[in-house]
Amino acid sequence: MPPVYSRNRREGLAHRAKISRWIMPKLRPGCRIPSSGWMGRFLGVHPAAGYRHMQRVLDEAGVVTETRGIGCQRRVYVVTVGRVAQ
Repeated sequence: MPPVYSRNRREGLAHRAKISRWIMPKLRPGCRIPSSGWMGRFLGVHPAAGYRHMQRVLDEAGVVTETRGIGCQRRVYVVTVGRVAQ
């Protein structure tokens, strides 16, 4: 079951809408999720906040991911695509 979120600030809603519009349609099984640093630069926020917004959009869309690699070589990949991102 995906986590329950209760915060819906305008900035966060705008960031998640931007992610849904520009990134989600391109995701397919086997694709790599953008890094937290890239997400931070894309949204103009701290990398941790960018990753958190991306994770929320993925959870809400039902996208299943897996982490591969260890240490600095860790990357997150799409396993299955949910209902919204198809």
